[in-house]
Amino acid sequence: MAGHPISRKRLQTDRSLLKLACEVPLYPKKDRAVFYAEDYGSLLSSAFIKENHGFTRLDELLDQSWQGRELWSKLQGGDWNRIEEVWWELSWRLARRAEGIVNIFGPLRFIQGEQLSAFRHKYSTGSFANTIFEKVELPELEANPRVTQILYNGQPFG
Repeated sequence: MAGHPISRKRLQTDRSLLKLACEVPLYPKKDRAVFYAEDYGSLLSSAFIKENHGFTRLDELLDQSWQGRELWSKLQGGDWNRIEEVWWELSWRLARRAEGIVNIFGPLRFIQGEQLSAFRHKYSTGSFANTIFEKVELPELEANPRVTQILYNGQPFG
């Protein structure tokens, strides 16, 4: 609206949540960390965890501590402008702590040799795929020397 400046506060990360995200305990067991990309990956990873006890995603790890449960409850339905950086921090920390074999679930486009134009993300008008998984988790997992293998939808990745 003309004459009404955008509130900077509305566009800033909630610093109290970011601080909690930096402190919440995240300790995935070796060979048991599970990541997912997009809605399809969320469904696949949920089914995998249900059938393979002991594997954990970020939400299960958060549920293991009071700080994590508090953070999770505050992130649900939150304004993305205030919580996006919190998710980035949690995702980065989990990928950094992963060890051994890592399971990732997601859309086939990550393992198919498609043209770049196929990587337009459904939530980002006119931009190429830019999920937290692509920008934070996958690069960190690939750079993590403690990760010995990445399985994508049950198949070796890379």
